[in-house]
Order: sequence, then structure tokens, then C-alpha cells
Amino acid sequence: MAPPVDVDWQLRLAAFNKLRALIRINGELLPWSVIEEGFDYGGKSFRFANQSKGIFRPAGMVDAALSIKTTVPRQGAPKYEDIATDEAFVYLFQSRGPEYHDNRLLLRAIELGAPLIYFYGVEPGIYRPMWPTYATSSSMRDRVLLTVEPGDHLFEPGAHVSDPAMRIVVRRCGTVEVKKRLHQDFFRTAVLRAYGQRCAVCRLPRRELLDAAHILPDGHERGEPIIPNGLALCRLHHGAYDTNLLGIRPDHVIEISTRLMAEHDGPTLEYGLKGFDGQSLHPPSKNQDRPDPNHLAERYELFRKTA
Repeated sequence: MAPPVDVDWQLRLAAFNKLRALIRINGELLPWSVIEEGFDYGGKSFRFANQSKGIFRPAGMVDAALSIKTTVPRQGAPKYEDIATDEAFVYLFQSRGPEYHDNRLLLRAIELGAPLIYFYGVEPGIYRPMWPTYATSSSMRDRVLLTVEPGDHLFEPGAHVSDPAMRIVVRRCGTVEVKKRLHQDFFRTAVLRAYGQRCAVCRLPRRELLDAAHILPDGHERGEPIIPNGLALCRLHHGAYDTNLLGIRPDHVIEISTRLMAEHDGPTLEYGLKGFDGQSLHPPSKNQDRPDPNHLAERYELFRKTA
């Protein structure tokens, strides 16, 4: 018996290609206002997702779901069950049970082996799209498991990894990698919110140009992705901080390295970096969000050794 055929395959490809274009323009995190614009295929317009539904198949598709959606976790904390496990994301069915219409669209995707788009909410109105995402059955009746295959494996039906054992490995690795990105998304969201969406050095208010910098790096035993180990920095000052051209003392005074202070160049160097030497950091208003002084002290010692 021949395996079932995904009759909506070309439409799925059109959706994936449009997402690639949107991410090139907007970055890896998309606001709902961009997602709801949808995409075109065969002279018709289609929606990616529905704001009020978790499982979605647009009008014009005839078989399985196109996308699933998870709203932002409470408090923006990355502690949901679906991120905690390295094996897969856990996705709960809609509350009416597996036989409910939307749930059957997801079950049909499992039967077809059809790739889905997973819109994962990282803050209100902001989503990380992950595709191709594949659903598999769970031992528990109220949920399915989701794994993400690296996108460059998907070009046409059967073009992704065909060996079943290798497919499991590839998707597991892809899922672990995307979960790391989600942890960073939550870290960035929390840090930028604590700093009022402004750079702690220059007060630049453009969110798209801001990063959440680690005081103690990821690999450090105390380099946790929590607000007291983070600084909201613009791209220029983040780069300077990571390369020890800019240091921050435990009393929040900013220092610029002596080798940089000795250089003379254009306005970016003079005003964008050297001009902040001796000025004070702008910390969060809440005491519990302020940089950990012990972390700052340890990082400052590294700066002093290299400055």
C-alpha cells in the first residue's frame, strides 16, 4: 500500500519560502502584525496562523494543518515542560479531545509526515517560527511530541533525511539547537524589559539594535541566563564589552581600555566609545534586576588584565 500523499505540499513550500523572506527582513523573531499578513500561492492569499487558534489550516488547504502556535509562557519564564526536555517539544491538544476538528488536523499531519510551522511565543505578540516541525504520537492521549528538522534538509517531498534512524538523530539535534535559541530569546526579552528597552551605556532606545549581554559568559559555571547576569547593550557596546574594550566596575562606572583611549579616529570612536569613559551605567530601576556586583567584579578583573 502506497504511503499517503500530502496534496498541500506546494502550498506548504510557498509558506516556508515566504517565512524565509520575512526573517531576512525582520530577523528571527516576528511580530504578529507581520505573521498575520500571510503569503500568496497560485494567485491567492493564505494565512499562516490564527490569533485565537493553536492549530491552524487556512481556507484553501484541503488536508492536514499548516501551523501550530504556542502563546507566551506566564512571566516570560522559559520553564515550560516543552523546553525543559531535550527530546521534543510537548504540545497539548485543544481541550475538546483528539476527535475535535482542529486536533484531527494535527493527527492528520502525523499520518502524512507533513512538515508544520511552529510559531512559538517568546513575549506578547512576538513569535519565533520554527520549521519544518514534525509531530509524532505520544503515549499520552492528550498530547503530541514535536521535533524540528534543520530547514536546509527540506526542499521537496522526500528530500529531507530518509533513513529513519538518522532522521531521529537529525531532528533531535535540531530540536536541542532551537531550544537553546528559545532560552536566549527569553533571556533577551527579560533583560531588555528590565532595562526599559534601552542600552545601559548610551540609552539607545531601538530594540532591534539591542542585545542581552552576559556578564559572566554562557560557559561559566555561574553564567546563567538570568537578569542579574545580563546587561542591555547596543550592538556597539556589546561588542566592546565582549572584547574587553569596555569594562564596567562593580560600582557601575564605565571604563574604556587604555589602548582604545590612546587611539584617535572618527566620531564613532571619540563619542560612541571614548566619550563614555568615567560615566555611570544606567541600571534597572528594580533592585532585584540590577547587575550582580560579584559578577561585575569578576568580569572587571578580566577587563583589567587585558585593557
